[in-house]
Amino acid sequence: MVQIGAFDSNALAEGEWNRVSGKFGSLFSGKAQVIQKAESGGRNFWRLRAAGFESRDEARRFCAALIAEGIDCIPATAK
Repeated sequence: MVQIGAFDSNALAEGEWNRVSGKFGSLFSGKAQVIQKAESGGRNFWRLRAAGFESRDEARRFCAALIAEGIDCIPATAK
């Protein structure tokens, strides 16, 4: 899994997924959207993640491709 960002609402996270997956369609082929609600410091936020990687190396390559285009991305583990 990789994390593409953290947002103030589920709707903002979905919007970012649509924007980024639309721009990089082939890169997102076979990847699933995962939005996880989380809390930190009494504040709720929504993590936008992509799942469907065969290995941690594949997740790292995916992130490297996004980062090269100015999109935040970090390999993450499911919690």
